[in-house]
Amino acid sequence: MASNKLSAQDRKDLDKFTKFLALKSAQIIVQSRLGEKITTQCNPETNGTDWFNLAINDLPEVLAQAKSAMHNGGPRLPLCVEISLRTVEGDIMVLETWCVGVSPDITDPSVRVTYTVYNRMGILLKSLVSVTRVTPAYKLSRRQGPDSYVICYRIYVGEPQLHSLGEGYNQVRVGQLSTPVGTIHLSVAYRTIMTISPQPSKEASIMLKSDHFRTDFSPKHTRSNNSDDISSSLSETIKMGAFAEGVKNIPGGGVRPVDDDLSDMPFMSLLTNGKQTMPPASPPDPPQTLHHTDNSPSSLEDSDNGNLTPTCPSVTSHDDFIMVDLVNLY
Repeated sequence: MASNKLSAQDRKDLDKFTKFLALKSAQIIVQSRLGEKITTQCNPETNGTDWFNLAINDLPEVLAQAKSAMHNGGPRLPLCVEISLRTVEGDIMVLETWCVGVSPDITDPSVRVTYTVYNRMGILLKSLVSVTRVTPAYKLSRRQGPDSYVICYRIYVGEPQLHSLGEGYNQVRVGQLSTPVGTIHLSVAYRTIMTISPQPSKEASIMLKSDHFRTDFSPKHTRSNNSDDISSSLSETIKMGAFAEGVKNIPGGGVRPVDDDLSDMPFMSLLTNGKQTMPPASPPDPPQTLHHTDNSPSSLEDSDNGNLTPTCPSVTSHDDFIMVDLVNLY
C-alpha cells in the first residue's frame, strides 16, 4: 500500500488531522440543532487552537462525548452523530444520522499531508456548515420548545444505524477527500416521513379470553338457555294441589278423576266423620203447620179481650227448616 511510503511524521500528522476533523464535525452538527442562530467573529491572527481556519467554539459537553466515543479502545472511525426528536409525551423519532468515515481501498499516494490534505479538510468542514442548514431537521430545530418537543443528539463509533430512519429516507454525500491511507467521506441520511411510529407498550396488555367472541357463550344466548331450563324444571317440580278439583296426582306422574276412590285423600277423615250417611233420595214431605190449643188462664184472658195470641209451631229435630205462621193482628 502507498501508506508504507509515508514517514512517521506524516502518519502522525494525518492521524491528528483526521481526529480533529471528526471532533469539529460533531461540533458543527450539534450546534446547528440548538435552535438558535450562531455568529462568531473572524480572527485574522490564528493560533494553534483554531483548527482548519474556522472560528467555531467548542461545547464542552459535545467535546467530552465525542472524545469518549473515539477513545474506547477501538478504531476512531466511522464516527456517527444521531439527531432525534423527543416529544413531551416521551415519544422519540430519529431525524438524521451524520457519519464521518474512511474507505481504505481508495488512496492517493501523491497528495501532500501537511498542506493539501489539511486545506481540503477545512473546505469539507465549511461545506458541512452549509449542508446542516438545508436538511429538514434544521427547520424542526428552530421550532423546538419545552412545551412541544426538543432535539437530542447521540454520538457513537460504528456503522450508522439507518433502520431507525423509517422507510424512504434519503442519503446525501456531503464531500470526500483522498489521503495516502484512504478516502475520508462525510455523508448524511435523513428521514422523509415525519410520522412518529407507535411504540410497543411496556405495560401488560388487556387479556382476552379465547372464547370472547363466540356466539354460544354470549349473554343473550345464555339467558335464552337458562329460561328454557327454568321452564322445564318448573314443569317437573310443580304438582297438583291436594284439594285441586278435577284431577288428582298419582304415583308415577299421572292423574285420575276425583270420582275415584277418595279414601287415600289427605284429611278425608275430617270430611266423613262430621257428615251422616244420607238416605236414598225421596220426595220431601210437605211442611205441616201444627196448632196447639192452650187452656191456661192466660190464654183465656186473651180470649176475653178479643185478642189472639199467635202460637209457635212444633219443631222436630229432623226438620230441615222452620215454618212460622204470621197472623194479622189487626
